[in-house]
Amino acid sequence: MDTNVLVAGACRREGSRAYGMLCGVLSGQVPLILTPAIALEYEDVLVRPAVLKLTGLSQEESIDLVTDLMALSLRMQTRFSWRPNLRDEGDNKFVNAAVHAAAIIVTYNDADYRDGDLVRHGWAAMSPEESLTRYEIKEVL
Repeated sequence: MDTNVLVAGACRREGSRAYGMLCGVLSGQVPLILTPAIALEYEDVLVRPAVLKLTGLSQEESIDLVTDLMALSLRMQTRFSWRPNLRDEGDNKFVNAAVHAAAIIVTYNDADYRDGDLVRHGWAAMSPEESLTRYEIKEVL
């Protein structure tokens, strides 16, 4: 789950697919892959003043959210780095985790992941809407 989906989900807007994705992860219905680098990015972004204002969460609640995600996630240690040279270097950590876990990246910025290297090797990114068609979320938190 790309950080932009986490932030959108943390805004807790009813009917939001990002919120549905986050609820699915927190209720154990949707698997989440985390590496230490992704968890650190989640925390760094969620505690930024502008993001705190946007989500309405306190700094403590934001850190608790990341802690909960870490506890519920499938933790992944990458054994090698595959760098597809995406436009945003920060996105490479998500690709690295996806490659190691044979997972799909869920993002609102799927254009950022349409690099030739990714397509050539069969890796894809999808929106929360597309991803949630794979899961039936039974309850909203």
